[in-house]
Order: sequence, then structure tokens, then C-alpha cells
Amino acid sequence: MTQWFNLVNKKNALIRRQMQLNILEQEEDLTRRCSLLARELRLSLAVEEWRKTHGQKRRERLLLQELLEAVNERDRLVQEMDEQEKAIADDDEIERNLSQVELQRKNNCILQ
Repeated sequence: MTQWFNLVNKKNALIRRQMQLNILEQEEDLTRRCSLLARELRLSLAVEEWRKTHGQKRRERLLLQELLEAVNERDRLVQEMDEQEKAIADDDEIERNLSQVELQRKNNCILQ
């Protein structure tokens, strides 16, 4: 039974690791997107306000909104990554406890 728990725990650890890799990939994509949005926004902000057309002002607001959404999404991903790391730590604790129980069981079964 302990062996089954160990296998399930290892499977969960692999799934969590895959989730972490997916989160890292998404975070990297968002970082690039934030960089592009920030660069375009800086260029727009460099133009004097009275020279901007209505379309340019609208684009500036849209860029700011998209940048804010991307930053919020990155924050959500960081929180999700933190939750995954805590879950992995919990899995490690379970694995240590199961190993200890298995070792105690083996020690108790030895004929002396």
C-alpha cells in the first residue's frame, strides 16, 4: 500500500512540475508582451499631448489598459507558481513520512 502511495505521489510531483513549466512559459510570454507594450507606450507618451490625434490618444489608453492586464496576469501566474511550490513541498513531506513509515514497518518485521 505504501508503494502505491509513493507512486501516486511521484505522479503528482511530475504533474506539478509540468504545470510549473507551463506557468514559466506563460510568464515569459507575458514578460515579452509587457516589454513590447511598454516600449510602444513610451513612444506614444513622448509625443506632446497637443500633437496627438484622437486615434493616437485612444491607442495610448488601449496600450495602458493592455499593459495593466498583462501585469495582472503575470501577478496571477506568480501566485499560481507559489501555490505549486507549496504543493510540491507538501508532496515531499508526504513522501518523507511514507518512507519513514515503510522503514519502521520493515524494521518491525525483522526476526531477531
